[in-house]
Amino acid sequence: MTAATADLDCWADLSGSRSPFQWPQWYAAAGWLPRTRLLTAGRAAVPVWLLDRSTGPHYFHDPVELLTGVREEQFLGGDAGLAATLRERTAAARVLLTMSPYGYRGGALAGDAGRGDLAELVARMREHAAGVGASMVVSHYLFDSDDDPWMAALTAAGGVRVLMGADALLDVTWDGLADYWRWLGSSRRSLRRGRNVPDDRRLVWEVREEPGRSPAQRDVADLLHHQVTRFDAASPAPATLLREVTDGYVLPRTLLSVAEPGRPARSAAVVLRRTDTLYAKFFGSREARADYLPLAYPRLISYAISGGFRHIEYGGGSHQAKLMRGARLRPCWGVLFVLDRALRDGLESLARRVSLRKLAYFADLVRTWQVDSLPVHPAFAGVGLQGSSSGGDQ
Repeated sequence: MTAATADLDCWADLSGSRSPFQWPQWYAAAGWLPRTRLLTAGRAAVPVWLLDRSTGPHYFHDPVELLTGVREEQFLGGDAGLAATLRERTAAARVLLTMSPYGYRGGALAGDAGRGDLAELVARMREHAAGVGASMVVSHYLFDSDDDPWMAALTAAGGVRVLMGADALLDVTWDGLADYWRWLGSSRRSLRRGRNVPDDRRLVWEVREEPGRSPAQRDVADLLHHQVTRFDAASPAPATLLREVTDGYVLPRTLLSVAEPGRPARSAAVVLRRTDTLYAKFFGSREARADYLPLAYPRLISYAISGGFRHIEYGGGSHQAKLMRGARLRPCWGVLFVLDRALRDGLESLARRVSLRKLAYFADLVRTWQVDSLPVHPAFAGVGLQGSSSGGDQ
């Protein structure tokens, strides 16, 4: 059965403890329900959808590009020729994914499921992939503790576990913003000074939790759409999704904005909420250089402290900036099955080498930029750069 006709109450129940990006409301807002299949086994379920690589670029959803793509060139090194060949040979491949659309989450909705349920779910997923002609099955954007049983079931069935990237998570442990600045230390004093900090006295800062938009925020969805289109012109998040999350009637969100007095908001950030965690998702601006850092860090951190939130998920990208401001990195895993025998050996071996190089790269970032008092994730501890992040062998 498709997710459009499935028991959405069951999906909602199983996904309630997961990130909002895996809730059926997110899939609906993204327009993805009609193309999603909800597979179930006992008390476990996983939404899956099929990526047809021949239809155009899908960088942020396409695991093949995360392993072989031109944006990954720093990790390819001597394998660049092989990667180019694999990109060409997989250009028309169909890939079954568990990742939420535009949401960067992709594990099973396990609830209280046991290992038997998860093993059966993996088998059903592979059977479904074969039935729809997929040459690969990939479950990625998986995280330790959240997805350990799912990753164990996938690898027990022969899946190859690799590192796809890293996610920045800020643990909110302070009583106020002044405590946060003291915790960062005097060496980070420049972060709260200089041209990236606008003059608060002439600006109107607004935080809205309730659904709807204030008069000054009426054009925020357009700001977001302009920003995401500039960021990814090939496959940006759809305008309908941006309107849904901005309005806040479907998913719990907080809308932060800044405006000059008497004028519409010139910058805004949309943050999803779940229990003790904030998910910093969309940012839009006409004054990005002036407003992004204050909105994304001091303003958002102050909001988290006042609201009792204990974590802010900043996601991937701009890792140095996030580490400098107190975040820690955790690995973002993927598990892949290559069903096409002609591709299997080359793609699996390349994936393993790229994974090792990414591990070394992120370990080096952590050593260089993470606040010293924070623990290093075990995956990044004791891993040296040793030339591997620039493509050398390891």
